[in-house]
Amino acid sequence: MRTALLVMMASALGVSLPGCGSSGPPAVAGNPAPPSPRNEGQERVQFHTQADTVTALHGSELGIVGTPGRTPQIRFMVQIGAFRDPHHASAVQAGARKRYHMPVLNDFLAGPGLYQIRIGFFESRENARSFQQQMKRDHPSEYGDSWIVQLKW
Repeated sequence: MRTALLVMMASALGVSLPGCGSSGPPAVAGNPAPPSPRNEGQERVQFHTQADTVTALHGSELGIVGTPGRTPQIRFMVQIGAFRDPHHASAVQAGARKRYHMPVLNDFLAGPGLYQIRIGFFESRENARSFQQQMKRDHPSEYGDSWIVQLKW
């Protein structure tokens, strides 16, 4: 009974126990399992991600807070860059988050292999443009090439 319970728990967790189950031959001491295949030319890059739960300060001034009793229709963001290097993209994302205390997204486009960094959630193009112009005035060397993107629904 105890063995059956361990096998069920291991199965639920995706763990295989040597000598248990019928998916393959039991492990034998001195006869290790063959190594899993590897692609030698490819380096695996791992990233730590987390949910963006930043509460925007002065949200009503930036157009990111809706009218009371109405769900805002987020339609625009400001894209501050598109990068091939994932580490550089993450650094730009972290810097913008720290500077503006707003949600900053890092979306990967597999086709061209680009990491798009976008900031803010705006209901109108005018609100997004106002924020973009403020960014360009305050930090022209970093956000001078930013642009407005419209989200597709």
